[in-house]
Amino acid sequence: MIIIPREKPAAQDLNSYYLKIDKLLEHYQGALGTGGIYFKSPTAEAVVFFDEDNLLNSYYKDKKEEFKGDASLRKINETASKNNYSVTVYYILPERVYYWANLSNAEQLYSDLSSEFTDLEALIKKMENERITGYIDVKLNQNSGGGLLFLYNGEVIGGASARGEGELDRSVEYRDDLIKRSREVGGIFNVKKIQLSEITTLSKSIAVKAAPSVSQASKPAPPNKSKERPAKEKDPQRILNMLSDLLVLLEKLVKSNKRVKVDFETLLNKQFVEKVDQYDFLDPFAAEFKYAGGKVTFTGRATQGELVKSILECVKDMAAGLGMTAVFRKYLATWKKNYTDEIIDFNIEI
Repeated sequence: MIIIPREKPAAQDLNSYYLKIDKLLEHYQGALGTGGIYFKSPTAEAVVFFDEDNLLNSYYKDKKEEFKGDASLRKINETASKNNYSVTVYYILPERVYYWANLSNAEQLYSDLSSEFTDLEALIKKMENERITGYIDVKLNQNSGGGLLFLYNGEVIGGASARGEGELDRSVEYRDDLIKRSREVGGIFNVKKIQLSEITTLSKSIAVKAAPSVSQASKPAPPNKSKERPAKEKDPQRILNMLSDLLVLLEKLVKSNKRVKVDFETLLNKQFVEKVDQYDFLDPFAAEFKYAGGKVTFTGRATQGELVKSILECVKDMAAGLGMTAVFRKYLATWKKNYTDEIIDFNIEI
């Protein structure tokens, strides 16, 4: 089972029999910037992940063998015409593509944890506290299947059933059902960690023809690499809702602290003033960004990324200044669940 975030395809129902794989990859590197190409036949499946500059990783699996990296790319080329793969192309956000590309390179962190001694929900909480990037492989007893839970900086960003076809389920209900079933029938948990800072790229020459020996490129592709391709805009109102919900939580925390004598909006505006040199749209006198009565309004021209970054910096600085960072993080569990996609898209760490 190959996991790839299968959103609306950029192209689908292509056939590898008439495709030149190297030209296909080169085309979509230019057209999409970041993404994955999925190959599926009755006997095998494979995927190649890419960004604008590099082929990031590849994975191939059939009934007898599996390969990753350069060997996988060679295998795809060797079998492209005879296997008649159905080919689908997916755009993957730059912030996410390095995670999915490196999934097959994950290293064992904890092995064979028994549900008799380890509760799955508590294990997820531990991963959250340690800000682990990787996944939890859940194998349930009594032939009850299991599944994978994918983690990015400790946050569950989705899951996939062991009996499924590799579809990504981002719902909280999937995770909660897996926790419930693990308590009912028991099972074994394995945790694997992804080192995003150690990503290597593939040898592009393999895409042209299978060479007898190749060396793997060592140029790293950092997960937070800034791309010239503009980030896909999110729903503006949802971004404002995310920021207002975050500020509401901080306001509740500040009001609960009897040592704080100044009202929350005054403290917030003071924080904005300190950031004006870097983010002029936070100037309280210009009022492009305004928080009042638990609601956020924004009339400026800053990008969504700039806006989110500026408010996150203010929130973190305020919490730290009040000595409440650790307590504030405990308030954020529901907020993080509600805005998991945005947290990944904007690389939010709080």
